[in-house]
Amino acid sequence: MTDIKQTFKEWKGFEPDCAELLPASGSHRKYYRIRYQGKTLLAAVNDQVQENEAYFSFTRQFRNDHLPVPEIYHICADKKTYFVEDLGDTTLFSLLPNPWPDTIPTHIEKHYKEVLGKLLLFQTSGGEKGLDYRYVYPVPDFDLMSMQWDLNYFKYFFLRLSGIEFSEAALQADFDHLCQFLNRGPHRYFLYRDFQSRNIMIKDNRPWFIDFQGGRKGPLAYDLASLLYDAKAALPDSFRLSLLNDYIGLAAKRISGFVPDDFKKEFYACVLLRILQAMGAYGLRGFHEKKSLFLQSVPYAIRNLVHLRQSGLLPLPLPEIERITARLETSALACFSKPASAELVVHLCSFSFRKGYPPARDEHGGGFVFDCRFLPNPGRLDAYKNITGRHPEVQQYFAAHPEMAAFLQNCSEVLKPAILKYIERNFSSLSIAFGCTGGQHRSVYCAEQTKLWIERTFDVKVELVHLEHPE
Repeated sequence: MTDIKQTFKEWKGFEPDCAELLPASGSHRKYYRIRYQGKTLLAAVNDQVQENEAYFSFTRQFRNDHLPVPEIYHICADKKTYFVEDLGDTTLFSLLPNPWPDTIPTHIEKHYKEVLGKLLLFQTSGGEKGLDYRYVYPVPDFDLMSMQWDLNYFKYFFLRLSGIEFSEAALQADFDHLCQFLNRGPHRYFLYRDFQSRNIMIKDNRPWFIDFQGGRKGPLAYDLASLLYDAKAALPDSFRLSLLNDYIGLAAKRISGFVPDDFKKEFYACVLLRILQAMGAYGLRGFHEKKSLFLQSVPYAIRNLVHLRQSGLLPLPLPEIERITARLETSALACFSKPASAELVVHLCSFSFRKGYPPARDEHGGGFVFDCRFLPNPGRLDAYKNITGRHPEVQQYFAAHPEMAAFLQNCSEVLKPAILKYIERNFSSLSIAFGCTGGQHRSVYCAEQTKLWIERTFDVKVELVHLEHPE
């Protein structure tokens, strides 16, 4: 931490107020949030200079094309540390409902539609001249060799480590056919490589885009496949199909010679490739590195594979991959198991800050207290004054305000590792409280929604009490 503060001082000439290391992601880069003079920015530290140079080059080009990517404020002489615009903590993924309702929330549909338009601009960035790929890292084209690397990732880190039976020769034949299908012609479009909802930030109600340093030339459909079949986002099939058709409509207007039927075939081939690559990553992190959290994504990926197979969406015969999919479908890996504890009781409550904090539920005290008072307040409207956050009318009110969904998602991200550790360590009690001014609308709704989330995610006992409105 001292080093990053010193680096900031060497650039700015004064020390920052503080530097906070952000939670680690799947990459080897470290990010710090720097606070100074009432402002914030991010510091990135990465020893892979070539990767950094790719990021710098793409950022300059995308900003020249007025694409919403963070500004680079300063690059240190060694090119291992750089300072960029802070886009906040709200990702598109953090706003997604879980489970999905029957009707897609309006604000989620709006974000995805806007993202599709921006994706096309990324893919065709640079105009007729195209992008400058001189600094691309690690390879300039997502070619046959790159695809084979991804597929071998699935074979060695998922299939081998999970013990799923397969024929090496038959699987390699399927890999070869899939790669040849996706490499029938030269790649002319920018491939973002990791275009998924966690790499799309929402700031000022608009999407912004990060983590494109692995970009290269590649198939047009790959990034759309990454977005729509992002495993834990679990987009409903009807929503995926609607977004696919929206993209096809946009691409037909922007890209000369675009053929929708050919694109659909390429799209589902890319979906399969992306799912297998992701499962390889889950296997590496989960089976090999013993990070069990990554294995929670496996059932979602298997469900997507089964959907492709059962719906007849695969664009070419891949018999061994289909046999493996059938085996995975009936395996224990396909089960959406919940972390469980017979000991742990989660004590949830809603309360009024006017009446003071709730009493401790056990001899240990402590727990989590979330302040809901900054959220939109339906209690100021006559129609809601005599009802609570349990009533459908109030729930519909909050569903129309995306900041409520973002708040609850952030709460779940704070609570999840704590509940997992409480289960792992056989603790017996955890207190979680939501407070608002009167303890009637916002806190009641948040406590009710959190109870549903905990029961969906964990196999533990939940006791919920509304201190001001127990009826």
